Amino acid sequence: MTISSPADRDVTYGQVLRLAWPASVAASVTPLLGAVDVWALARSDRPLDIAAVGLASVIFSLAYWTFGFLRMSVVGLTAQAAGAGDESGARTSLAHGAALGALIGFALVLLQAPIGAASFELLSLGSGASTQTFQAAEDYFSIRIWGAPFALATYVCFGWLTARGRTDYLMIASLFITSLNIALDYWFVTEFGWGAKGVAAGTLIAEIAGFFVCAGFVAAVSHAHGGVFAFWSRRAIVDPKGLRRTLQVNRDIFIRTLLLAFCFAWFVQRGGAFGDITLASNQILLQLFLLTGLALDGTAIAAETLVGRAVGLRDRSLGLARYQSAVRRTFLIGGAAALFFVALYGLYGGVLVRFLTPEGAIRETTMIYLPWVVVSPLIVVIGFQLDGIFIGATRAREMRNGMIVSTAIYVPATILFAGNSGNHGLWAAFLLYFIMRAVTLAVYMPRIRKGFEA
Repeated sequence: MTISSPADRDVTYGQVLRLAWPASVAASVTPLLGAVDVWALARSDRPLDIAAVGLASVIFSLAYWTFGFLRMSVVGLTAQAAGAGDESGARTSLAHGAALGALIGFALVLLQAPIGAASFELLSLGSGASTQTFQAAEDYFSIRIWGAPFALATYVCFGWLTARGRTDYLMIASLFITSLNIALDYWFVTEFGWGAKGVAAGTLIAEIAGFFVCAGFVAAVSHAHGGVFAFWSRRAIVDPKGLRRTLQVNRDIFIRTLLLAFCFAWFVQRGGAFGDITLASNQILLQLFLLTGLALDGTAIAAETLVGRAVGLRDRSLGLARYQSAVRRTFLIGGAAALFFVALYGLYGGVLVRFLTPEGAIRETTMIYLPWVVVSPLIVVIGFQLDGIFIGATRAREMRNGMIVSTAIYVPATILFAGNSGNHGLWAAFLLYFIMRAVTLAVYMPRIRKGFEA
């Protein structure tokens, strides 16, 4: 999939959609996996392992979302290099991301014992989850952690493919990983009765296989742009100025993403205070929430590529024109998608809950809190779109500062709201957090425009 000539002053709806729909499919299949895990465990001999997987998944969400800065920085830096026609710069961004991802991934494996011990100690604070749930969560962690180097390397590949406009490859790789994962999870959980261990084993195998698929797509794109072994410059890769820029962008996005992952982990941990049933219910609703959010992320990913290429253009007037049209058109398409999901969950949310959960206390509790997920698309879409714009412009410092403010408001809000209104209050604080993410980034928006006028 290609991007049209940079000589065009306006980004078209067709360009946005060609990038966005494969990215939306790719993003949506990830929470689909979580939903299938819930479905399989609910019909196994260990239905409360839903809560165990929810607890252990928080650790990987915290780790992988935190190190998701690898994908984001590679997208922004590569897209800007592509916009400037600098193929060597695009390859250098890939090399920097791959080296950093490998270092972090192997460190997670080597340090798995202290990471696991500290994580479960923190998750147990104030939690009403049972000892059996925590034991199953620890089993899940001890298996899945071995996939960390492959998962992070895949993030780097995803970022580079996105920046090159090949969200179709991104979609194919994601579908492959998720389909394999679903098949293995179903087999291990329902046929072998492994519970949380089966979910972890299926995920591990799929992460390893998925990396090799993504590496093949990276090689194919490189071949189409001058050759797999062309344009690699040792001098550019070790250039101090380039390394400093890469590390600075990564540092600020790292802090931003660490806080994002913390806020999700905090939500799950606070939900544990209400017991296993509510914890399992929140895990189910989070899958629906993530399905919505990641599907809406398709237009944000399109914005990453289009804004990055606009910033990279040497003609600043042309770059500004393309930036403005990219922002306008991605917002309009993202808003339409948000309205679609509100209607979908409003009409069929109950059907989805009944499909995912067995009849009983978990289903009844999930239905009580479903309205929060129904309204969530209209709240999260603005922040998601702004994230894509700021990633493409590599405005990492502003993203970091906005997230610090949002988190500082969110944490006390959860304590206050949940203390007064229980799990309803927890969900209210969670959505307030997404509102604050949008507000803080909107304040910084004029800085991106000024960058074209400098």
